[in-house]
Amino acid sequence: MRALSVTPSDGYDPGRLFNALRGLLKLRSDVGLARKLEVPGALVRLVRMGEIPVTPELLIRMEEVSGWSAHQLRDLMGDRRRKFRFDEVRDPAFGDIISEIYASAGAKKSW
Repeated sequence: MRALSVTPSDGYDPGRLFNALRGLLKLRSDVGLARKLEVPGALVRLVRMGEIPVTPELLIRMEEVSGWSAHQLRDLMGDRRRKFRFDEVRDPAFGDIISEIYASAGAKKSW
C-alpha cells in the first residue's frame, strides 16, 4: 500500500479519515467507500457528520482494507489519545442506532 503522511490537524474530524481512505482506494463517493468497507452507507454518513463515533469494528475494517495501522488511522482523524478504550464507544444508545442502520440496510438488500 501507499505510504501515509499525516499532516497536523485542527482536531477530531472523521471526515478527514474518510477523505484519505477515498483517495487511497481511488473512490468517488462515500457510498463507494461504504461498499469497500462492507458497511451500510448510512453508517459512513453518520460518522462523517459526527453523530456517532468511529466504532472499533469500523476502525478494524478500515485497517484491513487500507493496510494502514490503527494508530495511523486514528492520527488521520485527529484522535490523539494514547489508548483507544472500547468501552468509550460502547454506549448502548450508539449500539441501538448502529443496529438499526444495519437492520434497515439488510432489509433494503433483501428485496
